[in-house]
Amino acid sequence: MSTPEDRAWEIVRRAFEERTPAPRRTVHRAALAALVVVMAAVVGAALSAPGRAVFQRVREAVGVENAAPAIFALPGGGRLLVVSTGSGDVWTVDAHGLKRRLGRYADAEWSPHGLYVVATRGDELVALDPAGRIRWSLARRGAELPRWEGTLTDTRIAYLAADGLRVVAGDGTGDHLLDAHAGRVAPAWDPALLHTLAYAVRAAIVLRRGDGALVWRSAVGATPTSLAWSSDGRYLAAVTPRRVIVLDSHGRVARTVSMLGAALRQAAFRPDTHDLAVVVARGSRSEIRVVDVDRPGHARLLFAGPGTFGDVAWSPHGGWLLVNWPVANQWVFIRGGRVRAVANIRQEFAAGAGRTTPRLELAGRWCCTARG
Repeated sequence: MSTPEDRAWEIVRRAFEERTPAPRRTVHRAALAALVVVMAAVVGAALSAPGRAVFQRVREAVGVENAAPAIFALPGGGRLLVVSTGSGDVWTVDAHGLKRRLGRYADAEWSPHGLYVVATRGDELVALDPAGRIRWSLARRGAELPRWEGTLTDTRIAYLAADGLRVVAGDGTGDHLLDAHAGRVAPAWDPALLHTLAYAVRAAIVLRRGDGALVWRSAVGATPTSLAWSSDGRYLAAVTPRRVIVLDSHGRVARTVSMLGAALRQAAFRPDTHDLAVVVARGSRSEIRVVDVDRPGHARLLFAGPGTFGDVAWSPHGGWLLVNWPVANQWVFIRGGRVRAVANIRQEFAAGAGRTTPRLELAGRWCCTARG
Protein backbone atom coordinates (compact mmCIF):
# COMPACT_ATOMS: atom_id res chain seq x y z
CA MET A 1 0.00 0.00 0.00
CA SER A 2 1.34 3.46 -0.82
CA THR A 3 2.54 5.78 1.94
CA PRO A 4 0.65 8.90 3.10
CA GLU A 5 3.29 11.00 1.35
CA ASP A 6 2.72 9.15 -1.94
CA ARG A 7 -1.03 9.66 -1.67
CA ALA A 8 -0.57 13.32 -0.79
CA TRP A 9 1.57 13.84 -3.88
CA GLU A 10 -1.10 12.11 -5.99
CA ILE A 11 -3.64 14.64 -4.72
CA VAL A 12 -1.25 17.49 -5.59
CA ARG A 13 -0.67 16.11 -9.08
CA ARG A 14 -4.39 15.75 -9.76
CA ALA A 15 -5.19 19.18 -8.39
CA PHE A 16 -2.58 20.66 -10.74
CA GLU A 17 -3.86 18.78 -13.78
CA GLU A 18 -7.48 19.66 -12.98
CA ARG A 19 -6.80 23.39 -12.76
CA THR A 20 -8.64 25.76 -15.08
CA PRO A 21 -6.58 25.94 -18.31
CA ALA A 22 -5.09 29.32 -19.14
CA PRO A 23 -3.30 30.67 -22.25
CA ARG A 24 0.42 29.78 -22.35
CA ARG A 25 2.56 32.63 -21.08
CA THR A 26 5.76 33.39 -19.24
CA VAL A 27 5.76 32.15 -15.66
CA HIS A 28 6.65 35.02 -13.33
CA ARG A 29 8.39 34.37 -10.05
CA ALA A 30 5.43 35.64 -8.04
CA ALA A 31 3.04 33.27 -9.82
CA LEU A 32 5.46 30.37 -9.34
CA ALA A 33 5.79 31.19 -5.65
CA ALA A 34 1.99 31.28 -5.30
CA LEU A 35 1.74 27.87 -6.95
CA VAL A 36 4.33 26.46 -4.56
CA VAL A 37 2.35 27.86 -1.61
CA VAL A 38 -0.86 26.25 -2.92
CA MET A 39 0.87 22.89 -3.43
CA ALA A 40 2.40 23.06 0.04
CA ALA A 41 -1.02 23.80 1.53
CA VAL A 42 -2.53 20.78 -0.22
CA VAL A 43 0.29 18.51 0.99
CA GLY A 44 -0.02 19.92 4.50
CA ALA A 45 -3.76 19.31 4.56
CA ALA A 46 -3.31 15.77 3.33
CA LEU A 47 -0.69 14.99 5.99
CA SER A 48 -2.54 16.71 8.84
CA ALA A 49 -4.34 14.63 11.47
CA PRO A 50 -7.75 14.93 9.73
CA GLY A 51 -6.07 14.18 6.40
CA ARG A 52 -4.45 11.02 7.75
CA ALA A 53 -7.78 9.97 9.27
CA VAL A 54 -9.44 10.19 5.85
CA PHE A 55 -6.66 8.33 4.05
CA GLN A 56 -6.64 5.58 6.66
CA ARG A 57 -10.20 4.80 5.57
CA VAL A 58 -9.24 4.37 1.92
CA ARG A 59 -8.81 0.61 2.13
CA GLU A 60 -8.80 -2.39 -0.12
CA ALA A 61 -11.38 -4.06 2.13
CA VAL A 62 -14.98 -3.50 1.10
CA GLY A 63 -16.88 -1.59 3.76
CA VAL A 64 -16.15 0.51 6.83
CA GLU A 65 -15.18 -1.45 9.92
CA ASN A 66 -17.38 -1.36 13.02
CA ALA A 67 -20.45 -0.27 11.04
CA ALA A 68 -23.70 -0.06 13.01
CA PRO A 69 -25.97 -3.06 12.30
CA ALA A 70 -29.04 -0.87 11.69
CA ILE A 71 -30.13 2.75 11.25
CA PHE A 72 -30.40 3.95 14.85
CA ALA A 73 -30.27 7.70 14.00
CA LEU A 74 -29.34 10.15 11.25
CA PRO A 75 -26.24 12.23 12.00
CA GLY A 76 -27.21 15.83 11.41
CA GLY A 77 -30.92 15.22 11.99
CA GLY A 78 -33.58 15.77 9.38
CA ARG A 79 -35.48 13.13 7.43
CA LEU A 80 -34.55 10.95 4.50
CA LEU A 81 -36.72 9.90 1.60
CA VAL A 82 -35.43 6.60 0.20
CA VAL A 83 -36.39 5.29 -3.23
CA SER A 84 -35.78 1.53 -3.46
CA THR A 85 -35.90 1.06 -7.21
CA GLY A 86 -35.24 -2.68 -6.98
CA SER A 87 -38.27 -3.40 -4.80
CA GLY A 88 -40.40 -0.50 -6.06
CA ASP A 89 -40.88 0.92 -2.56
CA VAL A 90 -40.50 4.42 -1.14
CA TRP A 91 -39.58 4.89 2.53
CA THR A 92 -39.03 7.75 4.96
CA VAL A 93 -36.43 7.65 7.75
CA ASP A 94 -36.61 10.19 10.57
CA ALA A 95 -33.79 11.56 12.73
CA HIS A 96 -34.25 8.80 15.34
CA GLY A 97 -34.17 5.95 12.82
CA LEU A 98 -37.93 5.38 12.52
CA LYS A 99 -38.66 3.97 9.06
CA ARG A 100 -42.02 4.19 7.34
CA ARG A 101 -42.94 2.57 4.03
CA LEU A 102 -45.07 4.94 1.93
CA GLY A 103 -45.94 2.41 -0.77
CA ARG A 104 -44.86 1.18 -4.18
CA TYR A 105 -43.67 4.13 -6.26
CA ALA A 106 -41.03 4.52 -8.95
CA ASP A 107 -39.75 7.89 -7.70
CA ALA A 108 -40.48 10.45 -5.01
CA GLU A 109 -39.44 13.88 -3.76
CA TRP A 110 -40.17 16.07 -0.72
CA SER A 111 -42.25 19.23 -0.94
CA PRO A 112 -40.18 22.38 -0.18
CA HIS A 113 -40.74 22.26 3.60
CA GLY A 114 -41.13 18.52 4.02
CA LEU A 115 -44.88 18.69 4.58
CA TYR A 116 -45.73 16.39 1.67
CA VAL A 117 -44.21 13.98 -0.83
CA VAL A 118 -44.76 13.83 -4.58
CA ALA A 119 -44.36 10.41 -6.18
CA THR A 120 -44.88 8.65 -9.50
CA ARG A 121 -46.04 5.18 -10.48
CA GLY A 122 -46.97 3.99 -13.93
CA ASP A 123 -48.96 6.78 -15.54
CA GLU A 124 -49.76 8.63 -12.33
CA LEU A 125 -48.44 11.62 -10.39
CA VAL A 126 -49.40 11.39 -6.71
CA ALA A 127 -49.17 13.79 -3.75
CA LEU A 128 -48.90 12.13 -0.33
CA ASP A 129 -48.50 13.17 3.27
CA PRO A 130 -45.48 11.72 5.17
CA ALA A 131 -47.68 8.90 6.49
CA GLY A 132 -48.38 7.72 2.93
CA ARG A 133 -51.97 8.96 2.65
CA ILE A 134 -52.83 10.18 -0.85
CA ARG A 135 -53.90 13.84 -1.08
CA TRP A 136 -54.47 13.92 -4.84
CA SER A 137 -53.40 12.13 -8.02
CA LEU A 138 -53.12 13.10 -11.67
CA ALA A 139 -53.11 10.67 -14.59
CA ARG A 140 -50.33 11.48 -17.07
CA ARG A 141 -48.74 8.95 -19.39
CA GLY A 142 -45.14 8.14 -18.47
CA ALA A 143 -44.96 10.46 -15.43
CA GLU A 144 -41.49 10.41 -13.82
CA LEU A 145 -38.78 12.44 -12.06
CA PRO A 146 -40.98 14.91 -10.13
CA ARG A 147 -39.43 17.93 -8.41
CA TRP A 148 -41.33 20.26 -6.01
CA GLU A 149 -40.54 23.90 -5.08
CA GLY A 150 -42.08 27.07 -3.73
CA THR A 151 -43.21 28.75 -0.53
CA LEU A 152 -45.55 27.42 2.15
CA THR A 153 -48.54 28.78 0.23
CA ASP A 154 -47.44 28.80 -3.42
CA THR A 155 -45.73 25.72 -4.86
CA ARG A 156 -45.12 24.06 -8.22
CA ILE A 157 -44.22 20.52 -9.26
CA ALA A 158 -42.19 19.88 -12.40
CA TYR A 159 -42.15 16.37 -13.86
CA LEU A 160 -41.44 14.56 -17.09
CA ALA A 161 -44.17 12.79 -19.04
CA ALA A 162 -44.45 11.11 -22.42
CA ASP A 163 -45.17 14.44 -24.10
CA GLY A 164 -42.35 16.39 -22.41
CA LEU A 165 -41.69 18.52 -19.34
CA ARG A 166 -44.84 19.53 -17.46
CA VAL A 167 -45.61 21.80 -14.48
CA VAL A 168 -48.54 21.60 -12.07
CA ALA A 169 -49.44 23.53 -8.92
CA GLY A 170 -48.90 21.88 -5.55
CA ASP A 171 -52.65 21.30 -5.16
CA GLY A 172 -52.84 19.42 -8.48
CA THR A 173 -54.37 22.26 -10.50
CA GLY A 174 -53.13 24.11 -13.58
CA ASP A 175 -51.18 21.25 -15.14
CA HIS A 176 -49.57 22.32 -18.43
CA LEU A 177 -46.81 21.38 -20.87
CA LEU A 178 -43.68 23.52 -20.50
CA ASP A 179 -41.36 22.04 -23.16
CA ALA A 180 -41.97 19.11 -25.47
CA HIS A 181 -38.24 18.82 -26.25
CA ALA A 182 -36.92 18.39 -22.70
CA GLY A 183 -34.50 15.53 -22.12
CA ARG A 184 -35.05 12.66 -19.68
CA VAL A 185 -33.06 14.33 -16.92
CA ALA A 186 -34.59 15.40 -13.61
CA PRO A 187 -35.31 19.16 -13.78
CA ALA A 188 -33.97 21.51 -11.08
CA TRP A 189 -35.83 24.50 -9.66
CA ASP A 190 -33.77 27.70 -9.25
CA PRO A 191 -33.66 28.41 -5.47
CA ALA A 192 -33.16 32.14 -6.09
CA LEU A 193 -36.01 32.66 -8.58
CA LEU A 194 -39.47 31.45 -7.64
CA HIS A 195 -41.11 29.12 -10.17
CA THR A 196 -38.07 29.14 -12.46
CA LEU A 197 -36.77 25.83 -13.73
CA ALA A 198 -33.53 24.50 -15.25
CA TYR A 199 -33.69 21.43 -17.48
CA ALA A 200 -31.77 19.72 -20.26
CA VAL A 201 -32.51 19.86 -23.98
CA ARG A 202 -29.95 17.64 -25.71
CA ALA A 203 -26.47 19.20 -25.03
CA ALA A 204 -27.86 22.42 -23.58
CA ILE A 205 -29.35 23.72 -20.34
CA VAL A 206 -32.47 25.89 -20.45
CA LEU A 207 -33.71 28.14 -17.66
CA ARG A 208 -37.41 28.93 -18.06
CA ARG A 209 -40.15 30.36 -15.88
CA GLY A 210 -43.11 28.19 -15.04
CA ASP A 211 -45.33 30.34 -17.27
CA GLY A 212 -43.11 29.50 -20.27
CA ALA A 213 -40.91 32.63 -20.46
CA LEU A 214 -37.32 31.83 -21.46
CA VAL A 215 -34.62 33.24 -19.15
CA TRP A 216 -31.52 31.79 -20.85
CA ARG A 217 -30.17 28.82 -22.79
CA SER A 218 -26.58 27.59 -22.49
CA ALA A 219 -24.74 24.93 -24.51
CA VAL A 220 -22.67 22.54 -22.39
CA GLY A 221 -21.21 20.30 -25.11
CA ALA A 222 -22.68 17.00 -23.89
CA THR A 223 -25.99 15.68 -22.66
CA PRO A 224 -26.15 16.10 -18.86
CA THR A 225 -27.05 13.19 -16.62
CA SER A 226 -28.04 15.33 -13.62
CA LEU A 227 -28.43 18.96 -12.52
CA ALA A 228 -27.79 20.53 -9.10
CA TRP A 229 -28.11 24.12 -7.86
CA SER A 230 -26.15 25.73 -5.06
CA SER A 231 -28.61 26.78 -2.35
CA ASP A 232 -28.17 30.50 -3.13
CA GLY A 233 -28.88 30.00 -6.84
CA ARG A 234 -25.47 31.38 -7.85
CA TYR A 235 -24.26 28.17 -9.53
CA LEU A 236 -25.83 25.30 -11.45
CA ALA A 237 -23.77 22.12 -11.85
CA ALA A 238 -24.50 20.06 -14.97
CA VAL A 239 -22.96 16.59 -14.67
CA THR A 240 -21.88 14.90 -17.90
CA PRO A 241 -20.05 11.55 -18.14
CA ARG A 242 -16.58 13.17 -18.15
CA ARG A 243 -17.06 16.72 -16.86
CA VAL A 244 -19.09 18.86 -14.51
CA ILE A 245 -19.94 22.16 -16.17
CA VAL A 246 -20.75 24.81 -13.58
CA LEU A 247 -22.89 27.66 -14.90
CA ASP A 248 -23.47 30.96 -13.13
CA SER A 249 -26.92 32.50 -12.63
CA HIS A 250 -26.73 34.05 -16.12
CA GLY A 251 -25.98 30.76 -17.86
CA ARG A 252 -22.27 31.47 -18.39
CA VAL A 253 -19.68 28.76 -17.79
CA ALA A 254 -18.01 29.61 -14.48
CA ARG A 255 -15.98 26.44 -14.00
CA THR A 256 -15.36 23.09 -15.63
CA VAL A 257 -14.39 20.15 -13.43
CA SER A 258 -12.79 16.99 -14.78
CA MET A 259 -10.89 14.18 -13.05
CA LEU A 260 -8.17 12.96 -15.42
CA GLY A 261 -10.61 11.14 -17.68
CA ALA A 262 -12.47 9.39 -14.87
CA ALA A 263 -16.23 8.90 -15.12
CA LEU A 264 -18.33 11.39 -13.14
CA ARG A 265 -21.54 10.00 -11.71
CA GLN A 266 -23.19 12.73 -9.67
CA ALA A 267 -22.63 16.06 -7.92
CA ALA A 268 -24.30 17.80 -4.98
CA PHE A 269 -23.67 21.24 -3.49
CA ARG A 270 -23.20 21.44 0.25
CA PRO A 271 -26.00 23.67 1.66
CA ASP A 272 -25.12 27.34 2.07
CA THR A 273 -21.71 26.90 0.39
CA HIS A 274 -20.19 26.51 -3.05
CA ASP A 275 -18.54 23.19 -2.11
CA LEU A 276 -19.50 20.57 -4.66
CA ALA A 277 -19.28 16.87 -3.78
CA VAL A 278 -18.53 14.88 -6.95
CA VAL A 279 -18.87 11.10 -7.28
CA VAL A 280 -15.94 9.83 -9.36
CA ALA A 281 -15.51 6.32 -10.80
CA ARG A 282 -11.98 5.12 -11.62
CA GLY A 283 -12.20 1.57 -12.96
CA SER A 284 -13.09 -0.72 -10.07
CA ARG A 285 -12.89 2.03 -7.45
CA SER A 286 -14.88 5.14 -6.61
CA GLU A 287 -14.06 8.42 -4.91
CA ILE A 288 -15.86 11.36 -3.39
CA ARG A 289 -14.07 14.61 -4.12
CA VAL A 290 -15.14 18.02 -2.87
CA VAL A 291 -14.52 20.93 -5.23
CA ASP A 292 -14.70 24.55 -4.08
CA VAL A 293 -16.22 26.24 -7.13
CA ASP A 294 -14.90 29.63 -6.01
CA ARG A 295 -11.30 28.35 -5.86
CA PRO A 296 -10.18 26.87 -9.22
CA GLY A 297 -7.90 23.87 -8.83
CA HIS A 298 -8.99 23.23 -5.25
CA ALA A 299 -10.34 19.67 -4.96
CA ARG A 300 -9.88 17.36 -2.00
CA LEU A 301 -10.39 13.65 -1.60
CA LEU A 302 -13.06 12.97 1.01
CA PHE A 303 -13.59 9.21 0.72
CA ALA A 304 -12.71 6.30 -1.57
CA GLY A 305 -13.34 2.59 -1.83
CA PRO A 306 -13.88 -0.42 -4.11
CA GLY A 307 -16.96 -0.69 -6.31
CA THR A 308 -19.34 1.97 -7.57
CA PHE A 309 -20.81 4.52 -5.20
CA GLY A 310 -24.48 5.36 -5.53
CA ASP A 311 -26.19 8.60 -4.58
CA VAL A 312 -24.80 11.18 -2.21
CA ALA A 313 -26.85 13.57 -0.08
CA TRP A 314 -25.88 16.40 2.28
CA SER A 315 -27.58 16.74 5.66
CA PRO A 316 -29.95 19.75 5.92
CA HIS A 317 -27.29 22.00 7.49
CA GLY A 318 -24.40 20.57 5.48
CA GLY A 319 -22.47 19.01 8.35
CA TRP A 320 -22.60 15.42 7.06
CA LEU A 321 -22.41 13.82 3.65
CA LEU A 322 -24.21 10.51 3.16
CA VAL A 323 -22.75 8.12 0.57
CA ASN A 324 -24.66 5.07 -0.63
CA TRP A 325 -22.13 2.22 -1.07
CA PRO A 326 -24.02 -0.71 -2.66
CA VAL A 327 -21.14 -3.20 -2.96
CA ALA A 328 -20.48 -2.86 0.78
CA ASN A 329 -24.21 -2.89 1.60
CA GLN A 330 -23.56 0.23 3.68
CA TRP A 331 -24.44 3.86 4.09
CA VAL A 332 -21.39 5.94 4.97
CA PHE A 333 -21.81 9.26 6.80
CA ILE A 334 -18.77 11.55 6.49
CA ARG A 335 -17.91 14.76 8.34
CA GLY A 336 -14.35 15.91 7.72
CA GLY A 337 -12.16 13.11 9.07
CA ARG A 338 -15.05 11.43 10.90
CA VAL A 339 -16.74 8.44 9.31
CA ARG A 340 -19.80 6.55 10.52
CA ALA A 341 -21.33 3.65 8.66
CA VAL A 342 -24.55 1.63 8.77
CA ALA A 343 -24.54 -1.95 7.48
CA ASN A 344 -27.32 -4.20 6.17
CA ILE A 345 -28.90 -1.39 4.15
CA ARG A 346 -30.48 -3.69 1.56
CA GLN A 347 -32.16 -5.67 4.30
CA GLU A 348 -33.46 -2.47 5.92
CA PHE A 349 -35.43 -1.58 2.79
CA ALA A 350 -36.20 -5.01 1.32
CA ALA A 351 -39.92 -5.25 2.20
CA GLY A 352 -41.79 -6.48 -0.86
CA ALA A 353 -38.57 -7.13 -2.76
CA GLY A 354 -38.58 -10.91 -2.48
CA ARG A 355 -35.27 -12.06 -3.90
CA THR A 356 -34.68 -8.74 -5.63
CA THR A 357 -31.81 -6.63 -4.29
CA PRO A 358 -33.12 -3.09 -3.77
CA ARG A 359 -31.19 -0.29 -5.47
CA LEU A 360 -31.50 2.79 -3.31
CA GLU A 361 -31.62 6.41 -4.43
CA LEU A 362 -31.00 9.31 -2.06
CA ALA A 363 -29.99 12.33 -4.16
CA GLY A 364 -31.51 15.56 -2.89
CA ARG A 365 -33.77 13.70 -0.48
CA TRP A 366 -32.30 14.55 2.94
CA CYS A 367 -34.90 17.03 4.07
CA CYS A 368 -35.46 19.67 6.67
CA THR A 369 -34.88 19.25 10.40
CA ALA A 370 -38.47 20.11 11.27
CA ARG A 371 -41.76 20.31 9.47
CA GLY A 372 -43.14 23.63 8.39
